[in-house]
Amino acid sequence: MLHIHFGAGRLGLGLVIPAFQSPTTESVILNRAVSGANATGNTALGAERRNALLRDNPEQTYHLRILDGAEAPTQRVRYAGFHTYADKGLGRLTRQIVGASAAQHRGVVVTASVLKRENYGPVIEALCTLARLREAGEPIGPIFLVACENTVSAQEVLAELRPADGLTAAGAAVLRRQVTPVAALVDRMCVDLEEDASGAHPTVSVRTEPYASLRLGLGPDTEILRNLCAGSGIGFGRHLDVEKQIKGWLLNGTHWLIALRAFQASGGDRAMKLNAFMAASPEERRHAIAVMDEMREGVALLLRRDPAYAAFVRDVDVDAYLAGAATAILKRFFATEDPITRILARFQAPPAGDPSPIEAFSSRFADRINGPLAAYEAEKGVLPPAASRSLLSLLHLVQSGTFIDARVQ
Repeated sequence: MLHIHFGAGRLGLGLVIPAFQSPTTESVILNRAVSGANATGNTALGAERRNALLRDNPEQTYHLRILDGAEAPTQRVRYAGFHTYADKGLGRLTRQIVGASAAQHRGVVVTASVLKRENYGPVIEALCTLARLREAGEPIGPIFLVACENTVSAQEVLAELRPADGLTAAGAAVLRRQVTPVAALVDRMCVDLEEDASGAHPTVSVRTEPYASLRLGLGPDTEILRNLCAGSGIGFGRHLDVEKQIKGWLLNGTHWLIALRAFQASGGDRAMKLNAFMAASPEERRHAIAVMDEMREGVALLLRRDPAYAAFVRDVDVDAYLAGAATAILKRFFATEDPITRILARFQAPPAGDPSPIEAFSSRFADRINGPLAAYEAEKGVLPPAASRSLLSLLHLVQSGTFIDARVQ
């Protein structure tokens, strides 16, 4: 199978490429020649140097440094090629990649760790090239698109083709005939990118937690992916939309609640590692556990009350699923050396007279916590105390002008 991945950031290198590793997979990495601002914070390794290391490494490998507490073992990840691109001109590069591949006849999976739908233009251009080649009879197997960000889905990308994508009506029709969108759920804390000079050739090293999960949605159109991904780390599921929502609440929402409380309690310490802060304070550790318990209770209530989740509730033991997930997530929070600057990277100081950064952060935060907290309050008649404490921390931080990037003057 030919695997083409867009995005050489922490998630792409730390989860997506490793998950697709198998004896029959060729992974080719693409990244913008000039990267924009990173919404999840800067890394120790700059984008230009990262690109050079991936492009020039003769062994075509990079490393994962697994942060598992006492030691940090290294995992070697191979790739078949690395290319940079501008906003246009992906057609020729895509044909070049396909022409050099010995595996494209089995199938092509295009993945993207791209945060925003408006940045999918190059991905669409590459897919259009693949679709036209296959439609013309070239020996290319079935084509799939996987959006490897929990905020964007492949279904949305193909359903909402835009004028900026540069497609004619006929081109869009070919794209939709030949490309199958696949739901995905990604989950790994990829902490940082560094340069690794320990071997014969310098390369990129990604600092990640041990836990890693990339799951694809199963359905009549995607069943073939089981065979294409055989021997890889890819998992499959039939309730991915619900599981993605649960992850947004239980992992992301809880993480931000805990991190905001810690950031405020530390006096705005931007150098802190969240796990070290909690380990040094029994009170903060108890607070984190209490927040998770409240969120878990709220999520269970939501799942059972909303008819949209009826199939999941019918097929899955909700209490056992949530208890296992909550325990595993807390273990990850307590073990992973995750910097507060990564967790709260979007908690940015607003420019004078422009509240939009805070509005955007608050809207994203609300999506992750409002449902479970409201369900908890409706059931018990009181707001969840630990989560409310974290929300007060958010108010204190904003009022004092303490943000993750700077203090408002």
